[in-house]
Amino acid sequence: MSTLQDFKADLFRTLANPVRIRILETLRSAGSLTVGEIQARVGIEAANASQHLSIMRARGIVEARREGTSAWYSVTEPEVFSLLDAARAIFERRVAAQTELLGATTSQQ
Repeated sequence: MSTLQDFKADLFRTLANPVRIRILETLRSAGSLTVGEIQARVGIEAANASQHLSIMRARGIVEARREGTSAWYSVTEPEVFSLLDAARAIFERRVAAQTELLGATTSQQ
């Protein structure tokens, strides 16, 4: 039986890839895209896009729906965007703190 901590660790492992983050951010702005559209927007090979989408689909983060010969991908758990927003906020605070520290160091010299 999986614990909540196991689930969280698996979710963060799934998200711990810059390409997957870019795919999610692309889907956030577009809503739903085909593999070819994701590939073009993210700048990766189709096989690479398919592999990352497959991993996220297996974890329930994205879903695919068939329309003719195309598979359209979208995010199933919009809360994932809250996680990405939290990570961005932490990043921005750290950059601001480093910038402030660098400014203080430069002014002392």
